[in-house]
Amino acid sequence: MGLNEAGVAIGNEAVFSRFRAVRDGVLGMDLVRAVLASCKDARLAVDFLCDATEAMDQGGRGSYHGGPSYSNSYIISDFGSAYVVETAGRRWAWREIEGFASISNAYSIEEDYKRLDSRTRKEIAPVNPRAACSDEADAGRKGHKESWRRSVEEKWPWAILKGDSRRRYLLSSLESKQGRIDRFSFLAMLRSHAGYNPARPLMRRMEGVCLHGGGLVDHATTASLAVEYVGAGATLGIQALAWYTGCSYPCLSLYKPILLGENGFVPLWAAYDHRTGSAQAFEYWIAHRSWARGRGRLALSQDNAFVARRDAIQARIGDAAELGLGGHIETARQDVSAAMDEWQGFLDSLG
Repeated sequence: MGLNEAGVAIGNEAVFSRFRAVRDGVLGMDLVRAVLASCKDARLAVDFLCDATEAMDQGGRGSYHGGPSYSNSYIISDFGSAYVVETAGRRWAWREIEGFASISNAYSIEEDYKRLDSRTRKEIAPVNPRAACSDEADAGRKGHKESWRRSVEEKWPWAILKGDSRRRYLLSSLESKQGRIDRFSFLAMLRSHAGYNPARPLMRRMEGVCLHGGGLVDHATTASLAVEYVGAGATLGIQALAWYTGCSYPCLSLYKPILLGENGFVPLWAAYDHRTGSAQAFEYWIAHRSWARGRGRLALSQDNAFVARRDAIQARIGDAAELGLGGHIETARQDVSAAMDEWQGFLDSLG
């Protein structure tokens, strides 16, 4: 997942189709990086992903320690539009997002696709071959639309990965806000467990957004990112604000801010090395993961005192980000640094 200098944000999820993934195929994360390197808006990213999906086998090794190969679902946005792109082997479907959307480890596009690859279009949305327009709404189309999801998905992962449950939880959370979603309520969704007890991750944990390791699918949330597009009022040409953890377990972490301006990215946490492949950043990730896995730590997000302290420091960082949006970059950096020092001291005090 990431954000580029043009304001294109993208994330991907593993999905499992009836088309076998290729062991030495292309990873979805490879295509995420390629989109961020080459696409100037979200619509171009959609075309890039569709072309790449048809041209190259998907698969590869998506884990350091084995793990299944898979196809990919993507969610993409820029300043004015957003899309969901889903793939199955060398096939694809996409739709534009109106309002809000969520993706997870399950296909989500049904009959609401806007475009399909040519082979799938002939199978589930046949068109008159003499018609010049291949749009799915073409008056020359014959037959009835069928579901993209039902035509491509492999059904076995449902019971294990709980992708539908996780997606429904997020959609319900978004709907409950009735369009009034502020920065911190959104971060709270990314930290949420959807009712499972994080101290006992074997029970229903795959239904949560913040996943804790344990059980048959022993994976935790690797990192978390939110992108906030900035409206009128920001100075210095600031266009967007990225909130990133830089570590796993969002419920036990703080989101740190990076500004996106006309001249590129402006990090506000100066103590963190944001360069690609940074050893220091990796050490931070490893250290936090080791801390989070300590005795009793996974349950801290259920402790009212811990949550109050975490949220208070997060609010301080939010105030600092507002100073940055107003052009007071150095003051913002000082305030973020002070807040992060307080946070680290707090974690150290917990043992």
